[in-house]
Amino acid sequence: MIARDDVRDVLIIGSGATGALSAMVLAQAGLDVICLEQGGWIERKDFVHSHTDWSWQRQTNWNPDVNRRLHADGYPVHSDSSQVLMWNGVGGSTNAYGAIWPRYRPSDFRKGDEHGLQPNWPISYEEIAPFYERVDRIVGVSGLCGDPAMPPREECPTGPLPFGLAAQRLAKAFDKLGWHWWPVEAGVISRDYDGRPACNGCGMCNGCPRGSMSLFSQSVWPKALAAGAELKTHARVLRIETGADGRASGAIWKNRITGAEERTRARVVIVAANGVGTPRLLLASDNLANSSGHVGRNLLHHTLVGAQIWVDEPVNAQMGYIASLFSREFAETDISRGFVNGFNFNCLTSTPSPGEMAAGWLTNTRAPWGAGHHDWIASRFGHSIGFFAIGDDLPSPDNRVFLNDEATDEDGVPVISMHYEPGENDRRMMNFMLDRMVDVADAAGAFDVALQDYRDESGVYRTPAWHMIGTCRMGDDPEDSVVNGWHQSWDVPNMFIVDGSVLATGGVVNPTPTISALALRASEYIRDNFAELSYTTKTIPK
Repeated sequence: MIARDDVRDVLIIGSGATGALSAMVLAQAGLDVICLEQGGWIERKDFVHSHTDWSWQRQTNWNPDVNRRLHADGYPVHSDSSQVLMWNGVGGSTNAYGAIWPRYRPSDFRKGDEHGLQPNWPISYEEIAPFYERVDRIVGVSGLCGDPAMPPREECPTGPLPFGLAAQRLAKAFDKLGWHWWPVEAGVISRDYDGRPACNGCGMCNGCPRGSMSLFSQSVWPKALAAGAELKTHARVLRIETGADGRASGAIWKNRITGAEERTRARVVIVAANGVGTPRLLLASDNLANSSGHVGRNLLHHTLVGAQIWVDEPVNAQMGYIASLFSREFAETDISRGFVNGFNFNCLTSTPSPGEMAAGWLTNTRAPWGAGHHDWIASRFGHSIGFFAIGDDLPSPDNRVFLNDEATDEDGVPVISMHYEPGENDRRMMNFMLDRMVDVADAAGAFDVALQDYRDESGVYRTPAWHMIGTCRMGDDPEDSVVNGWHQSWDVPNMFIVDGSVLATGGVVNPTPTISALALRASEYIRDNFAELSYTTKTIPK
Protein backbone atom coordinates (compact mmCIF):
# COMPACT_ATOMS: atom_id res chain seq x y z
CA MET A 1 0.00 0.00 0.00
CA ILE A 2 1.27 3.44 -0.91
CA ALA A 3 0.50 5.85 1.92
CA ARG A 4 0.36 9.57 1.24
CA ASP A 5 1.05 12.04 4.02
CA ASP A 6 -0.57 15.05 2.39
CA VAL A 7 -4.18 15.81 3.26
CA ARG A 8 -6.52 17.13 0.59
CA ASP A 9 -9.30 19.55 1.38
CA VAL A 10 -12.06 17.49 -0.25
CA LEU A 11 -12.21 13.91 -1.48
CA ILE A 12 -15.11 13.10 -3.81
CA ILE A 13 -15.96 9.46 -4.53
CA GLY A 14 -17.70 9.18 -7.89
CA SER A 15 -17.58 11.46 -10.93
CA GLY A 16 -21.19 11.36 -12.10
CA ALA A 17 -23.52 14.36 -12.22
CA THR A 18 -23.32 15.10 -8.50
CA GLY A 19 -19.59 14.46 -8.18
CA ALA A 20 -18.97 16.73 -11.15
CA LEU A 21 -21.06 19.58 -9.73
CA SER A 22 -19.43 19.25 -6.32
CA ALA A 23 -15.95 19.27 -7.84
CA MET A 24 -16.76 22.36 -9.91
CA VAL A 25 -18.21 24.38 -7.04
CA LEU A 26 -15.50 23.51 -4.53
CA ALA A 27 -12.56 23.85 -6.93
CA GLN A 28 -13.86 27.22 -8.12
CA ALA A 29 -13.82 28.27 -4.46
CA GLY A 30 -10.10 27.52 -4.32
CA LEU A 31 -10.29 24.28 -2.34
CA ASP A 32 -7.91 21.39 -3.05
CA VAL A 33 -10.29 18.83 -4.58
CA ILE A 34 -9.61 15.28 -5.71
CA CYS A 35 -12.20 12.93 -7.21
CA LEU A 36 -11.75 9.17 -7.47
CA GLU A 37 -13.62 7.45 -10.31
CA GLN A 38 -13.75 3.69 -10.80
CA GLY A 39 -14.16 3.93 -14.59
CA GLY A 40 -12.51 5.99 -17.27
CA TRP A 41 -13.28 8.62 -19.88
CA ILE A 42 -15.56 7.63 -22.74
CA GLU A 43 -14.20 8.77 -26.08
CA ARG A 44 -16.50 10.21 -28.71
CA LYS A 45 -15.60 7.36 -31.07
CA ASP A 46 -16.88 4.84 -28.54
CA PHE A 47 -20.50 6.00 -28.70
CA VAL A 48 -22.95 3.89 -30.70
CA HIS A 49 -23.27 6.65 -33.29
CA SER A 50 -19.85 5.70 -34.68
CA HIS A 51 -20.71 2.04 -35.31
CA THR A 52 -22.55 0.46 -38.21
CA ASP A 53 -23.96 -2.16 -35.83
CA TRP A 54 -25.31 0.49 -33.49
CA SER A 55 -28.59 -1.38 -32.85
CA TRP A 56 -26.58 -4.31 -31.52
CA GLN A 57 -24.32 -1.97 -29.56
CA ARG A 58 -27.37 -0.53 -27.81
CA GLN A 59 -28.24 -3.99 -26.53
CA THR A 60 -24.71 -5.00 -25.53
CA ASN A 61 -21.79 -2.60 -24.98
CA TRP A 62 -24.15 0.34 -24.50
CA ASN A 63 -26.89 -1.40 -22.59
CA PRO A 64 -27.70 0.76 -19.54
CA ASP A 65 -28.05 -2.37 -17.38
CA VAL A 66 -24.67 -3.01 -15.76
CA ASN A 67 -25.38 -6.75 -15.62
CA ARG A 68 -26.04 -6.97 -19.36
CA ARG A 69 -23.27 -4.61 -20.40
CA LEU A 70 -20.60 -6.50 -18.38
CA HIS A 71 -18.01 -3.79 -18.93
CA ALA A 72 -14.69 -4.03 -17.11
CA ASP A 73 -15.32 -0.68 -15.41
CA GLY A 74 -18.51 -1.92 -13.77
CA TYR A 75 -19.16 -4.34 -10.95
CA PRO A 76 -21.87 -7.00 -10.67
CA VAL A 77 -25.11 -6.33 -8.82
CA HIS A 78 -27.17 -9.38 -7.95
CA SER A 79 -30.79 -8.35 -8.47
CA ASP A 80 -33.84 -10.55 -8.11
CA SER A 81 -36.21 -8.12 -9.72
CA SER A 82 -34.83 -5.36 -11.86
CA GLN A 83 -32.46 -4.01 -14.41
CA VAL A 84 -29.68 -1.98 -12.82
CA LEU A 85 -29.01 1.24 -14.70
CA MET A 86 -25.54 2.25 -13.64
CA TRP A 87 -22.46 3.46 -15.46
CA ASN A 88 -18.98 3.65 -13.98
CA GLY A 89 -17.00 6.28 -15.83
CA VAL A 90 -16.46 10.02 -15.96
CA GLY A 91 -19.94 11.54 -16.01
CA GLY A 92 -21.50 8.41 -14.50
CA SER A 93 -24.92 7.39 -15.74
CA THR A 94 -25.30 10.60 -17.73
CA ASN A 95 -23.34 8.67 -20.36
CA ALA A 96 -26.38 6.47 -20.94
CA TYR A 97 -29.43 8.31 -19.57
CA GLY A 98 -32.27 9.91 -21.50
CA ALA A 99 -31.77 13.40 -20.01
CA ILE A 100 -35.49 13.87 -19.41
CA TRP A 101 -35.48 16.90 -17.11
CA PRO A 102 -38.69 17.48 -15.08
CA ARG A 103 -38.82 18.85 -11.56
CA TYR A 104 -40.42 17.40 -8.48
CA ARG A 105 -43.69 18.96 -7.38
CA PRO A 106 -44.10 20.83 -4.06
CA SER A 107 -46.24 17.98 -2.70
CA ASP A 108 -43.40 15.50 -3.22
CA PHE A 109 -41.57 17.09 -0.30
CA ARG A 110 -44.42 16.76 2.21
CA LYS A 111 -45.89 13.28 1.81
CA GLY A 112 -45.70 12.81 5.56
CA ASP A 113 -48.31 15.55 5.94
CA GLU A 114 -50.35 14.33 2.97
CA HIS A 115 -50.86 10.69 3.97
CA GLY A 116 -48.05 9.66 6.34
CA LEU A 117 -46.93 6.61 4.35
CA GLN A 118 -43.79 8.42 3.26
CA PRO A 119 -41.63 10.85 5.21
CA ASN A 120 -41.55 14.60 4.83
CA TRP A 121 -38.32 15.96 3.46
CA PRO A 122 -36.36 18.24 5.81
CA ILE A 123 -36.44 20.84 3.01
CA SER A 124 -39.19 22.24 0.79
CA TYR A 125 -39.65 22.78 -2.92
CA GLU A 126 -39.25 26.50 -2.34
CA GLU A 127 -35.79 25.95 -0.84
CA ILE A 128 -34.57 23.92 -3.77
CA ALA A 129 -36.25 25.97 -6.55
CA PRO A 130 -33.34 28.45 -6.99
CA PHE A 131 -30.95 25.53 -7.43
CA TYR A 132 -33.19 23.99 -10.08
CA GLU A 133 -32.88 27.25 -12.00
CA ARG A 134 -29.10 27.39 -11.68
CA VAL A 135 -28.56 23.77 -12.65
CA ASP A 136 -30.80 24.33 -15.67
CA ARG A 137 -28.49 27.12 -16.80
CA ILE A 138 -25.40 24.94 -16.32
CA VAL A 139 -26.96 22.13 -18.33
CA GLY A 140 -28.68 24.31 -20.93
CA VAL A 141 -32.10 22.75 -20.39
CA SER A 142 -34.61 22.96 -23.24
CA GLY A 143 -38.32 23.35 -22.65
CA LEU A 144 -41.22 25.74 -22.36
CA CYS A 145 -42.16 27.63 -19.21
CA GLY A 146 -45.78 28.18 -18.21
CA ASP A 147 -46.87 24.63 -17.42
CA PRO A 148 -50.08 25.14 -15.39
CA ALA A 149 -49.42 21.93 -13.44
CA MET A 150 -46.19 23.29 -11.98
CA PRO A 151 -45.08 26.36 -10.01
CA PRO A 152 -43.86 29.31 -12.10
CA ARG A 153 -40.30 29.02 -13.33
CA GLU A 154 -37.81 31.00 -15.36
CA GLU A 155 -37.56 30.52 -19.11
CA CYS A 156 -35.61 27.41 -20.08
CA PRO A 157 -32.15 28.47 -21.27
CA THR A 158 -32.49 27.02 -24.79
CA GLY A 159 -36.24 26.86 -25.53
CA PRO A 160 -38.31 23.81 -26.52
CA LEU A 161 -37.15 21.07 -28.86
CA PRO A 162 -39.11 20.46 -32.10
CA PHE A 163 -42.60 19.05 -31.57
CA GLY A 164 -42.80 16.12 -33.99
CA LEU A 165 -45.72 14.27 -35.54
CA ALA A 166 -45.83 11.65 -32.79
CA ALA A 167 -46.02 14.36 -30.13
CA GLN A 168 -48.75 16.13 -32.06
CA ARG A 169 -50.78 12.93 -32.31
CA LEU A 170 -50.47 12.31 -28.58
CA ALA A 171 -51.26 15.93 -27.71
CA LYS A 172 -54.52 15.64 -29.65
CA ALA A 173 -55.31 12.43 -27.78
CA PHE A 174 -54.77 14.10 -24.40
CA ASP A 175 -56.88 17.05 -25.55
CA LYS A 176 -59.67 14.68 -26.54
CA LEU A 177 -59.54 13.14 -23.06
CA GLY A 178 -59.39 16.57 -21.41
CA TRP A 179 -56.08 15.68 -19.75
CA HIS A 180 -53.06 17.83 -19.01
CA TRP A 181 -50.01 17.66 -21.27
CA TRP A 182 -46.92 19.80 -21.75
CA PRO A 183 -43.82 19.70 -23.97
CA VAL A 184 -40.99 17.79 -22.35
CA GLU A 185 -38.14 19.52 -20.56
CA ALA A 186 -34.81 17.96 -21.45
CA GLY A 187 -31.16 18.17 -20.59
CA VAL A 188 -30.62 18.58 -24.32
CA ILE A 189 -29.81 21.93 -25.89
CA SER A 190 -32.13 23.11 -28.65
CA ARG A 191 -29.64 25.74 -29.81
CA ASP A 192 -25.87 26.11 -29.65
CA TYR A 193 -25.01 26.71 -26.00
CA ASP A 194 -21.88 26.96 -23.88
CA GLY A 195 -19.65 25.77 -26.72
CA ARG A 196 -21.82 22.76 -27.51
CA PRO A 197 -23.85 22.25 -30.73
CA ALA A 198 -27.64 22.04 -30.74
CA CYS A 199 -29.39 18.67 -30.96
CA ASN A 200 -29.56 17.44 -34.55
CA GLY A 201 -32.50 15.10 -33.93
CA CYS A 202 -30.65 11.92 -34.90
CA GLY A 203 -32.83 9.88 -32.54
CA MET A 204 -29.99 7.74 -31.20
CA CYS A 205 -30.20 8.88 -27.60
CA ASN A 206 -27.71 6.50 -26.03
CA GLY A 207 -25.37 9.14 -24.83
CA CYS A 208 -24.42 11.89 -27.25
CA PRO A 209 -20.94 12.30 -28.71
CA ARG A 210 -21.85 15.80 -29.93
CA GLY A 211 -22.50 16.99 -26.39
CA SER A 212 -25.98 18.24 -27.29
CA MET A 213 -27.31 16.02 -24.53
CA SER A 214 -25.72 17.16 -21.31
CA LEU A 215 -23.21 14.46 -20.54
CA PHE A 216 -21.57 15.86 -17.43
CA SER A 217 -18.20 14.70 -18.72
CA GLN A 218 -18.60 17.35 -21.42
CA SER A 219 -20.71 20.03 -19.76
CA VAL A 220 -19.44 20.20 -16.16
CA TRP A 221 -16.15 18.34 -15.77
CA PRO A 222 -14.23 20.69 -18.11
CA LYS A 223 -15.17 23.57 -15.78
CA ALA A 224 -14.15 21.61 -12.68
CA LEU A 225 -10.79 20.64 -14.18
CA ALA A 226 -10.15 24.19 -15.38
CA ALA A 227 -10.71 25.35 -11.80
CA GLY A 228 -8.02 22.97 -10.53
CA ALA A 229 -9.92 19.86 -9.46
CA GLU A 230 -7.95 16.63 -9.82
CA LEU A 231 -9.72 13.63 -11.31
CA LYS A 232 -8.22 10.16 -10.95
CA THR A 233 -9.80 7.58 -13.23
CA HIS A 234 -9.64 3.79 -12.85
CA ALA A 235 -9.51 4.36 -9.09
CA ARG A 236 -11.85 1.98 -7.30
CA VAL A 237 -12.57 2.96 -3.71
CA LEU A 238 -12.56 -0.09 -1.47
CA ARG A 239 -13.46 1.52 1.84
CA ILE A 240 -13.70 4.84 3.62
CA GLU A 241 -11.42 5.24 6.61
CA THR A 242 -12.21 6.96 9.89
CA GLY A 243 -10.06 8.23 12.73
CA ALA A 244 -10.32 7.67 16.45
CA ASP A 245 -12.66 10.66 16.65
CA GLY A 246 -15.14 8.97 14.30
CA ARG A 247 -14.55 11.46 11.51
CA ALA A 248 -13.79 10.37 7.96
CA SER A 249 -10.06 10.58 7.28
CA GLY A 250 -10.02 9.49 3.64
CA ALA A 251 -10.26 6.33 1.56
CA ILE A 252 -8.33 3.27 0.47
CA TRP A 253 -8.58 2.69 -3.26
CA LYS A 254 -7.26 0.33 -5.88
CA ASN A 255 -5.37 1.75 -8.81
CA ARG A 256 -6.89 -0.38 -11.57
CA ILE A 257 -3.99 0.43 -13.89
CA THR A 258 -1.14 -0.66 -11.61
CA GLY A 259 -3.07 -2.99 -9.31
CA ALA A 260 -1.68 -1.22 -6.22
CA GLU A 261 -3.74 -0.06 -3.25
CA GLU A 262 -3.39 3.59 -2.35
CA ARG A 263 -4.63 5.91 0.36
CA THR A 264 -6.01 9.42 -0.09
CA ARG A 265 -6.60 11.52 3.01
CA ALA A 266 -8.97 14.45 3.17
CA ARG A 267 -10.60 16.88 5.59
CA VAL A 268 -14.05 16.45 4.06
CA VAL A 269 -15.31 13.35 2.20
CA ILE A 270 -18.16 13.49 -0.30
CA VAL A 271 -19.74 10.22 -1.42
CA ALA A 272 -21.38 10.42 -4.85
CA ALA A 273 -21.53 6.79 -5.97
CA ASN A 274 -25.31 6.50 -6.67
CA GLY A 275 -28.13 4.68 -4.91
CA VAL A 276 -26.38 1.33 -5.15
CA GLY A 277 -22.69 2.24 -4.99
CA THR A 278 -22.98 4.53 -1.97
CA PRO A 279 -24.66 2.04 0.40
CA ARG A 280 -22.31 -0.67 -0.91
CA LEU A 281 -19.32 1.44 0.06
CA LEU A 282 -20.69 2.45 3.46
CA LEU A 283 -21.64 -1.12 4.36
CA ALA A 284 -18.24 -2.37 3.20
CA SER A 285 -16.58 0.30 5.38
CA ASP A 286 -17.56 -1.43 8.64
CA ASN A 287 -21.20 -0.35 8.40
CA LEU A 288 -20.25 3.31 8.32
CA ALA A 289 -22.87 6.01 9.02
CA ASN A 290 -25.51 3.40 9.78
CA SER A 291 -26.58 3.97 13.37
CA SER A 292 -30.15 4.33 12.07
CA GLY A 293 -30.04 1.00 10.25
CA HIS A 294 -31.31 2.72 7.10
CA VAL A 295 -28.20 2.50 4.92
CA GLY A 296 -29.25 0.43 1.91
CA ARG A 297 -32.92 0.32 2.91
CA ASN A 298 -36.01 2.00 1.41
CA LEU A 299 -34.86 1.45 -2.18
CA LEU A 300 -37.17 3.30 -4.56
CA HIS A 301 -37.42 2.49 -8.26
CA HIS A 302 -40.73 4.14 -9.24
CA THR A 303 -43.68 2.07 -10.29
CA LEU A 304 -43.49 1.65 -14.04
CA VAL A 305 -45.66 0.36 -16.85
CA GLY A 306 -45.33 0.92 -20.58
CA ALA A 307 -47.36 0.94 -23.76
CA GLN A 308 -46.65 0.88 -27.45
CA ILE A 309 -49.33 1.98 -29.91
CA TRP A 310 -49.49 1.89 -33.69
CA VAL A 311 -51.38 4.47 -35.72
CA ASP A 312 -52.43 4.56 -39.35
CA GLU A 313 -50.41 7.60 -40.42
CA PRO A 314 -46.61 7.72 -40.44
CA VAL A 315 -45.43 9.73 -37.43
CA ASN A 316 -41.69 9.06 -37.86
CA ALA A 317 -41.17 8.85 -34.12
CA GLN A 318 -37.81 7.21 -34.69
CA MET A 319 -36.47 10.70 -35.46
CA GLY A 320 -35.68 13.45 -32.97
CA TYR A 321 -35.11 13.46 -29.23
CA ILE A 322 -36.26 10.39 -27.34
CA ALA A 323 -39.08 12.13 -25.40
CA SER A 324 -41.86 14.43 -26.52
CA LEU A 325 -44.32 15.42 -23.81
CA PHE A 326 -45.40 14.89 -20.21
CA SER A 327 -48.83 14.47 -18.77
CA ARG A 328 -49.25 15.29 -15.08
CA GLU A 329 -52.99 14.71 -15.14
CA PHE A 330 -52.71 12.07 -12.42
CA ALA A 331 -49.66 13.34 -10.55
CA GLU A 332 -51.41 14.11 -7.25
CA THR A 333 -53.11 11.77 -4.80
CA ASP A 334 -56.80 11.04 -5.34
CA ILE A 335 -57.83 8.25 -2.97
CA SER A 336 -60.97 7.58 -5.02
CA ARG A 337 -58.64 5.78 -7.44
CA GLY A 338 -57.88 3.21 -4.74
CA PHE A 339 -54.33 4.23 -3.87
CA VAL A 340 -52.26 7.12 -2.57
CA ASN A 341 -49.73 9.06 -4.65
CA GLY A 342 -49.86 9.63 -8.37
CA PHE A 343 -48.02 9.14 -11.62
CA ASN A 344 -46.73 10.90 -14.69
CA PHE A 345 -46.89 9.96 -18.37
CA ASN A 346 -43.53 10.15 -20.14
CA CYS A 347 -44.33 10.05 -23.84
CA LEU A 348 -41.42 8.78 -25.86
CA THR A 349 -40.51 7.98 -29.43
CA SER A 350 -40.52 4.65 -31.17
CA THR A 351 -37.48 2.47 -31.54
CA PRO A 352 -34.91 4.00 -33.86
CA SER A 353 -34.33 0.82 -35.88
CA PRO A 354 -36.59 -1.72 -37.62
CA GLY A 355 -34.51 -4.53 -36.13
CA GLU A 356 -35.09 -3.45 -32.54
CA MET A 357 -38.82 -3.06 -33.13
CA ALA A 358 -39.04 -6.44 -34.86
CA ALA A 359 -37.29 -8.07 -31.89
CA GLY A 360 -39.63 -6.42 -29.36
CA TRP A 361 -39.14 -2.89 -28.08
CA LEU A 362 -40.71 -1.55 -24.89
CA THR A 363 -43.27 -4.38 -25.00
CA ASN A 364 -42.87 -8.00 -26.03
CA THR A 365 -44.64 -7.49 -29.36
CA ARG A 366 -42.45 -9.03 -32.06
CA ALA A 367 -42.65 -9.22 -35.81
CA PRO A 368 -43.65 -12.58 -37.29
CA TRP A 369 -40.85 -14.45 -38.99
CA GLY A 370 -41.34 -15.80 -42.48
CA ALA A 371 -44.59 -14.99 -44.24
CA GLY A 372 -45.93 -11.58 -43.30
CA HIS A 373 -42.68 -10.24 -41.84
CA HIS A 374 -42.12 -7.50 -44.41
CA ASP A 375 -45.76 -6.46 -44.42
CA TRP A 376 -45.68 -6.20 -40.61
CA ILE A 377 -42.60 -3.97 -40.71
CA ALA A 378 -44.02 -1.82 -43.53
CA SER A 379 -47.24 -1.17 -41.61
CA ARG A 380 -45.63 -0.55 -38.23
CA PHE A 381 -42.19 0.97 -38.53
CA GLY A 382 -42.58 4.74 -38.41
CA HIS A 383 -46.16 4.29 -37.19
CA SER A 384 -45.29 3.46 -33.58
CA ILE A 385 -45.39 5.62 -30.46
CA GLY A 386 -44.27 4.53 -27.00
CA PHE A 387 -44.95 5.93 -23.57
CA PHE A 388 -44.38 5.09 -19.94
CA ALA A 389 -46.34 5.80 -16.80
CA ILE A 390 -44.05 6.45 -13.83
CA GLY A 391 -45.49 6.39 -10.32
CA ASP A 392 -44.36 7.37 -6.84
CA ASP A 393 -43.71 4.09 -5.03
CA LEU A 394 -44.00 3.82 -1.28
CA PRO A 395 -40.77 3.06 0.63
CA SER A 396 -40.28 -0.31 2.26
CA PRO A 397 -37.29 -1.28 4.41
CA ASP A 398 -37.41 -4.70 2.73
CA ASN A 399 -36.63 -3.11 -0.64
CA ARG A 400 -32.93 -2.64 -0.29
CA VAL A 401 -29.35 -3.15 -1.38
CA PHE A 402 -27.15 -5.25 0.87
CA LEU A 403 -23.83 -7.06 0.96
CA ASN A 404 -23.75 -10.68 -0.12
CA ASP A 405 -22.17 -12.65 2.73
CA GLU A 406 -21.26 -15.54 0.44
CA ALA A 407 -19.52 -13.85 -2.49
CA THR A 408 -16.79 -11.30 -3.03
CA ASP A 409 -15.54 -9.63 -6.17
CA GLU A 410 -12.01 -9.64 -7.56
CA ASP A 411 -10.96 -6.97 -5.05
CA GLY A 412 -12.28 -8.88 -2.05
CA VAL A 413 -15.28 -6.56 -1.61
CA PRO A 414 -18.58 -8.33 -0.87
CA VAL A 415 -20.81 -8.45 -3.93
CA ILE A 416 -23.80 -6.16 -3.67
CA SER A 417 -27.30 -7.63 -3.89
CA MET A 418 -30.56 -5.82 -4.55
CA HIS A 419 -34.16 -6.71 -3.80
CA TYR A 420 -37.19 -4.76 -4.95
CA GLU A 421 -40.86 -5.68 -5.07
CA PRO A 422 -43.76 -3.26 -5.59
CA GLY A 423 -46.14 -3.06 -2.65
CA GLU A 424 -49.90 -3.41 -2.75
CA ASN A 425 -50.46 0.32 -3.17
CA ASP A 426 -47.93 0.36 -6.02
CA ARG A 427 -49.64 -2.55 -7.78
CA ARG A 428 -53.04 -0.92 -7.60
CA MET A 429 -51.50 2.18 -9.11
CA MET A 430 -49.87 0.14 -11.88
CA ASN A 431 -53.18 -1.46 -12.84
CA PHE A 432 -54.84 1.96 -12.93
CA MET A 433 -52.00 3.28 -15.12
CA LEU A 434 -52.41 0.43 -17.61
CA ASP A 435 -56.12 1.21 -17.96
CA ARG A 436 -55.34 4.88 -18.62
CA MET A 437 -52.84 3.86 -21.29
CA VAL A 438 -55.63 2.06 -23.11
CA ASP A 439 -57.63 5.31 -22.89
CA VAL A 440 -54.77 7.17 -24.56
CA ALA A 441 -54.48 4.53 -27.28
CA ASP A 442 -58.20 4.78 -28.02
CA ALA A 443 -58.13 8.57 -28.07
CA ALA A 444 -55.13 8.49 -30.42
CA GLY A 445 -57.00 6.25 -32.86
CA ALA A 446 -54.46 3.42 -32.54
CA PHE A 447 -55.11 0.30 -34.61
CA ASP A 448 -53.14 -1.77 -32.09
CA VAL A 449 -51.84 -1.36 -28.56
CA ALA A 450 -49.47 -3.50 -26.51
CA LEU A 451 -49.04 -3.08 -22.75
CA GLN A 452 -46.05 -3.86 -20.57
CA ASP A 453 -46.53 -4.48 -16.85
CA TYR A 454 -43.06 -6.04 -16.33
CA ARG A 455 -44.32 -9.27 -14.82
CA ASP A 456 -42.53 -12.48 -15.76
CA GLU A 457 -44.12 -15.84 -16.52
CA SER A 458 -44.46 -16.60 -12.81
CA GLY A 459 -46.17 -13.28 -12.09
CA VAL A 460 -43.16 -11.65 -10.38
CA TYR A 461 -42.77 -7.94 -11.09
CA ARG A 462 -39.39 -7.19 -12.63
CA THR A 463 -39.87 -3.49 -13.18
CA PRO A 464 -36.73 -1.91 -14.66
CA ALA A 465 -37.69 1.61 -13.54
CA TRP A 466 -33.96 2.37 -13.70
CA HIS A 467 -33.94 4.98 -10.93
CA MET A 468 -32.12 3.68 -7.84
CA ILE A 469 -32.81 6.15 -5.06
CA GLY A 470 -33.69 6.42 -1.37
CA THR A 471 -31.10 4.07 0.11
CA CYS A 472 -29.42 6.70 2.35
CA ARG A 473 -32.30 9.07 2.70
CA MET A 474 -32.21 12.51 4.25
CA GLY A 475 -34.40 13.54 7.15
CA ASP A 476 -34.62 15.66 10.29
CA ASP A 477 -34.30 12.73 12.70
CA PRO A 478 -31.14 10.58 12.94
CA GLU A 479 -33.29 7.66 14.08
CA ASP A 480 -34.85 7.16 10.64
CA SER A 481 -32.50 8.86 8.18
CA VAL A 482 -28.83 8.73 7.20
CA VAL A 483 -28.11 12.39 6.44
CA ASN A 484 -29.59 15.73 7.42
CA GLY A 485 -31.06 18.37 5.12
CA TRP A 486 -27.58 19.47 4.05
CA HIS A 487 -26.58 15.90 3.07
CA GLN A 488 -24.33 15.66 6.13
CA SER A 489 -23.99 12.26 7.80
CA TRP A 490 -25.53 12.18 11.27
CA ASP A 491 -22.75 9.84 12.40
CA VAL A 492 -19.72 11.19 10.53
CA PRO A 493 -19.85 15.00 10.61
CA ASN A 494 -17.30 15.63 7.86
CA MET A 495 -18.85 13.16 5.40
CA PHE A 496 -21.58 14.14 2.94
CA ILE A 497 -23.69 12.05 0.56
CA VAL A 498 -24.77 13.97 -2.53
CA ASP A 499 -26.27 11.38 -4.90
CA GLY A 500 -29.76 9.99 -5.45
CA SER A 501 -29.55 7.74 -2.42
CA VAL A 502 -30.55 10.69 -0.22
CA LEU A 503 -33.96 11.25 -1.85
CA ALA A 504 -36.67 10.81 0.76
CA THR A 505 -39.42 10.22 -1.83
CA GLY A 506 -39.30 9.26 -5.48
CA GLY A 507 -41.81 11.64 -7.04
CA VAL A 508 -43.41 10.79 -10.37
CA VAL A 509 -40.61 11.93 -12.66
CA ASN A 510 -37.01 11.24 -13.59
CA PRO A 511 -34.87 12.25 -10.61
CA THR A 512 -31.66 13.59 -12.19
CA PRO A 513 -32.72 17.29 -12.16
CA THR A 514 -33.60 17.07 -8.45
CA ILE A 515 -30.45 15.11 -7.60
CA SER A 516 -28.36 17.71 -9.46
CA ALA A 517 -30.06 20.68 -7.81
CA LEU A 518 -29.57 19.09 -4.39
CA ALA A 519 -25.89 18.45 -5.14
CA LEU A 520 -25.38 22.08 -6.11
CA ARG A 521 -27.05 23.20 -2.88
CA ALA A 522 -25.02 20.78 -0.73
CA SER A 523 -21.68 21.65 -2.32
CA GLU A 524 -22.28 25.36 -1.78
CA TYR A 525 -23.06 24.61 1.87
CA ILE A 526 -19.77 22.73 2.16
CA ARG A 527 -17.96 25.60 0.45
CA ASP A 528 -19.46 28.23 2.73
CA ASN A 529 -18.86 26.21 5.92
CA PHE A 530 -15.66 24.41 5.02
CA ALA A 531 -13.50 25.73 7.87
CA GLU A 532 -16.04 24.66 10.48
CA LEU A 533 -16.75 21.30 8.83
CA SER A 534 -13.14 20.33 8.40
CA TYR A 535 -11.75 21.23 11.83
CA THR A 536 -14.55 20.92 14.40
CA THR A 537 -17.05 18.36 15.60
CA LYS A 538 -19.81 20.84 16.18
CA THR A 539 -23.28 19.37 16.63
CA ILE A 540 -24.86 18.58 13.28
CA PRO A 541 -27.80 20.89 12.54
CA LYS A 542 -31.23 19.43 11.86
